[in-house]
Amino acid sequence: MQIGLISDTHITGAEQNLPEPILRAFSRVDLILHCGDLESLSVLDEIEKIAPVKAVRGHTDPFEDSDRLQDGTRIVTIENINIGMIHDLEWPNPGIPYRDNQLVFPDTGLEQLLYKKFGQLVDIVVFGDTHEEMIQREKDVLFINPGSPTRPSIRRLGHTFGTVVVMDITSDTCSVEIVDLERIEA
Repeated sequence: MQIGLISDTHITGAEQNLPEPILRAFSRVDLILHCGDLESLSVLDEIEKIAPVKAVRGHTDPFEDSDRLQDGTRIVTIENINIGMIHDLEWPNPGIPYRDNQLVFPDTGLEQLLYKKFGQLVDIVVFGDTHEEMIQREKDVLFINPGSPTRPSIRRLGHTFGTVVVMDITSDTCSVEIVDLERIEA
């Protein structure tokens, strides 16, 4: 199953469409996971035209009484892989701080920390908030931040578009690719 990962779209109104490079990057995905700071439900409406969507709220996102947008955290299970979704890893406490494009993990107790955040153990954590794309493994957990497609991080100054991630999960493998939307073919 191919999954599109996106966060921090910050699109503020129904009149604004998703940029074309996002649509191209996700053209073959079976599911899209959005990790918040969408700002308008129209973002979910737009990406739902590509594939089913599961999302978590960011800091200022609207509420919606549906299964596609949940407050706080959520777990999505694909091929027996538990994917924990959260907008900001530093919330709620105890947090996992983010410094110099790397997560700073506690010396011990990562399993307990993740259990507190998600209510169960997870194999993959997808998060947003920083606008910095990254893939990092700690112990047996894969941490993925897709970055922001519409408000690139400071490392991408001068770029119109940022990044998303495409993840491919099969029964025994998981591959992850950061997609630079500035370089995606038309």
